[in-house]
Amino acid sequence: AGDALVSQYLGKYGALALKGQLYAAYTTAVALSLPATATIGCMVWNRPGSGVRVHLLEWASQIYATDADCTGVVLAAGYQTTTPTTVTAATFYGRTLVSDIVANPGRVSCYNIATVLTAPLAIMLLHHNTAAINTVGQENMSGSFGGGVILEEGAFATTAAHGAAAAAGWAGHLLFAEIPK
Repeated sequence: AGDALVSQYLGKYGALALKGQLYAAYTTAVALSLPATATIGCMVWNRPGSGVRVHLLEWASQIYATDADCTGVVLAAGYQTTTPTTVTAATFYGRTLVSDIVANPGRVSCYNIATVLTAPLAIMLLHHNTAAINTVGQENMSGSFGGGVILEEGAFATTAAHGAAAAAGWAGHLLFAEIPK
């Protein structure tokens, strides 16, 4: 423990991936909601008893259908110790160390849709969206959290709409590390 594999060829997340601690949650074809108790977006919930801290590393977001109201995408965060209800699992959630024909999930839960007890708070703007964007082309927006957003057990983070809910044309992902406590 404590040893890190360092190489110019592996990139900044190579050691985490090789140790099986790097995960992706991917969501597609949803109507991104505002931060609300009925969340629709890419959500990572670090359930109580997981034994890990979740370090958010990177994000990507794409609005690929004309939307006259959604002016951007935010990261929202909240906390609850009970399992969210009315859930739809994330389109994909699993390790980025691919070793099987199925996804290998970790210790947390990831959703496209979840109902939480208290609406999450928007904590940072991820990107702007020009209202009524032309659907001839889409622009993929992405960025880094640099590991600076950490979810303790019971905490969750989700992507959410800014301004107004988006049409059913949003896709995105959260890349994160699950680090044992």
